[in-house]
Amino acid sequence: MHHTSSFNILAIVLIIVGGVFLLENFGFIDGAWLVWPVLPLIMGLGFCILFFKTKRDIVLLGLGSFVLLNSLFFFYLNFIGWSTLVVLWPVFIVILGITFLACYMISKSKVLAYLAALLIALGTSFILIFVISTKLWPISLVFAGISFIIINIFELLAKRGRNARKK
Repeated sequence: MHHTSSFNILAIVLIIVGGVFLLENFGFIDGAWLVWPVLPLIMGLGFCILFFKTKRDIVLLGLGSFVLLNSLFFFYLNFIGWSTLVVLWPVFIVILGITFLACYMISKSKVLAYLAALLIALGTSFILIFVISTKLWPISLVFAGISFIIINIFELLAKRGRNARKK
């Protein structure tokens, strides 16, 4: 029964959003185009909720967080101007890194932690390079190194915790 009610909620949301966009297309309201990212936002939230309800497939969490974070970035771009994407494109790399970080938090897979650290460091350094100065690219190496040290510290703390519980 709960499955049917979820589809009914989705159906109602789609009908309302579609109606609002139709009203804008025919000139009855203005500015609805600014909220189009609500559609991927709803999809991303849906994938995340589905993951937390089923706890079965981490891909649902990854896809949900990726779509959700991108929709938030799209909202931001709608209000500041899409022309800034020329310098803000590295945000997509950071979003991918945050997605891997969210998946790591659930799975504790070391590979996901390293991917998250590398992508966040790389994206952040690209933002610094393209927004502030091209001379700042070595910061990406510093960020990556610090990220690896932090990952290793957390891994050592986790091992100590497991060893303490065994005794």
